[in-house]
This record gives sequence, C-alpha cells and structure tokens, in this order.
Amino acid sequence: MQDIHLLIIRKCHIPLWFFCVFISVFSANPISAATPKDLTHKSAILIEAETGHVLKAYRPNAQHMPASIVKMMLMLLLAEGVERGALSLDEEVTTSAEASRMGGSQVFLKHGEQFPLSALMKALTIASANDAALAIAEHIAGASDAMVSLMNQRAQELGMKNTHYASVHGLPPGPDKKYDYTTAYDTALLAREIVKHPLILKWTRIWKNTFRGGKFTLYNTNRILLRTFNGMDGIKTGYLKEAGFNICATAVRDEMRLIAVVFGAPSRKERTSETRKLLLQGFRVYKKEKLFAAIEEISRTLPVEGGEKKTVLGIPARQVMVVVKRLKTLKITTRLQVPLPIKAPIQKGEKLGEIEALLGSKVLAKVDLLAAESVSEMGWLGRLMFWNR
Repeated sequence: MQDIHLLIIRKCHIPLWFFCVFISVFSANPISAATPKDLTHKSAILIEAETGHVLKAYRPNAQHMPASIVKMMLMLLLAEGVERGALSLDEEVTTSAEASRMGGSQVFLKHGEQFPLSALMKALTIASANDAALAIAEHIAGASDAMVSLMNQRAQELGMKNTHYASVHGLPPGPDKKYDYTTAYDTALLAREIVKHPLILKWTRIWKNTFRGGKFTLYNTNRILLRTFNGMDGIKTGYLKEAGFNICATAVRDEMRLIAVVFGAPSRKERTSETRKLLLQGFRVYKKEKLFAAIEEISRTLPVEGGEKKTVLGIPARQVMVVVKRLKTLKITTRLQVPLPIKAPIQKGEKLGEIEALLGSKVLAKVDLLAAESVSEMGWLGRLMFWNR
C-alpha cells in the first residue's frame, strides 16, 4: 500500500502536524521532441484524450490549411444536434444544386435527390464526401455560410484560438475567398470533444461500407491505420496540394486514448508512418495513473473543536487521472491543506479543505477534501463535563 504524506495547515499556512508519505509514479515529462531535421511534416502533436496531457509536440500552434480536417467540426455539430434532440438521423435531406456540383471526394449526389441524414453522415465520416458535407450543412443551418458561422462559434467555445473556418468541406476557396486555417493543437482540442461522442466513432472506425443500397462503395480515407493499428477508431484525414497530407487519428489501448495530429506530410505513406510512430511511442512510454485513490483506503482523521466527536474522517471528493511515464519514477508529494480549527457542527460531504498532488512546487492536481461523516456540536452537558476536567 502506498504511504501518504498529509500536511495539515492553519489558515496562516504554518504546518501543524505531519503524516509521512510519498506516491511514486512515473515521470510526466513529455517525450523528447525530434529535431526539425528529422521531420518531414510541418507540425504535429500527441495528447492523451481524457486529461489533455501533451506527450509530444512539434510546432503545435503553427497555422495550416486543414483540408478535409474541417469536416470534423461538422461531424461534431451534427452529433451534438442529434444528442440534444434537435436533429434526427432518420430525417430526409434534399440535395441542392450546389451540393450536386461539388468536386473532390464525393458520392455523386444528384440535384433533388434525398437521403436520410444517417446515410449522408456515413458518407461524410467514412469517405469524406464533399457533396454530403455541403448537403448536411445546408440542411442543418439553411446555408453553408450559416453553418460556417456555427462552426467558428463552436471552435471559440472549445478554446480553438488559432482556428478559422471559411468552408464546411476544406476545399480550396473561390476567387476573393479565404482559406480555412487551424493548428495541430486546436485540432487536438476538437478531437478531445469528438471522442466523447460514440455516434461519431461508430462511423469513423469503419474502413469499408456501401452507399446507395450497395451500389456505391465507401472506402475510409484512413483505412490503412484502421485495418493495421490496434485500437484505432478514427478520426479524419485531409489533403490539398497546398496543404500536404494531414491527419487527426485516435486509438485506445488499456483504457488510455491517445490523439495524434500530423499536418503537412509530403506523402500519404509518410503521414501514416509518422502517425503510427507517434501513437506507438505514446502507448509504449506512458500510462494512466490514479491519484488520491490510496487516500480513500487509509483511515486518516482530523481534529474537531466543539464536537460530540473529537475527530472527523476526511476523504477526497474524487480520484484524478494523470498520464505518467512507465519506466522513470518520480516522487509526487500528496498534501492535505485544511484550515484549522475545524469547528462542529460538520455535515457529511462538507468541504474541509483541499488535497494537492505536487511535483516539486508544481501542482499537478487538486481536489476538495470532504467530511466522510457528520459531527454534531457538543451539547451543554458535554461542554460542562469538558470544562470540569
């Protein structure tokens, strides 16, 4: 069992008493970044999905043309609409004249043709169909420009500060139009939100499917990794001559989900190779570790003033997951900070203080310390007996 080092402090932060303890976990330092001469792509990032912990990064905030990576935001808005009941996957979508004229990857929708929203979502997520993307956007928002506004609004809500959408599909803009731009870091933020929606991953993990009742075959643009990389289930690739080969990929192993983003690779092969390398290195070097879990198993009490009981048991409000290295140990000090005195009455679940996990002076995680039980205030008879001692 792990020892716990608990530090109780007064409001003036002077230590009162100590329990000794250290939790040894693996290093949370990022994987050493490769030097630019070793890289053929323009930027990349590897993060753990639940915590957002950055494991590796190369120019993560450099702006790039995302190409079809743009469609990730369209996927998210559609899934959120379905989940809150604003949209139904069964509703019919009518193809506009503009959607029927889309180039690039497409499922060759015809003007006036109707498909269920679910069918077009499948074409979008698996085959990156540009005509399906525009048809969905027009159906949801009324016009592509209105959908672009919704996409930019959601990007700001997610903290994607270096992203601006100008289209719903990522194709090159027309005359006097602006390109879409984003960053590897912003795309990872978007991916963290996307992986919360099983509805999206249900389709992005499919490497081959059909459309038009089996007459048209959909091939996933990420099918090589989906077929060969254990745990891979999404999300999106993109390519433009001006942008190079882009990808946002995610895989889960041993209850840890990683997200890798690569922008500007010179070829599809190198994009796949670099993505595989990032994810394999992440899974080999890192794992997820629980903090504060051991404290719940150890009976530690705190002094109470003016209560029927002299002590109260404090427990963490929740466990915290952190991403740590497998092979390099670090000592993380776990400290309880409790303003004293703790006066009765105390209600079960009442906040007594906080628990911090620190690496040196850096706070890695902090949660509330809660009373595990109620403590009534001492009655007049008890107070009389106390003062007569």
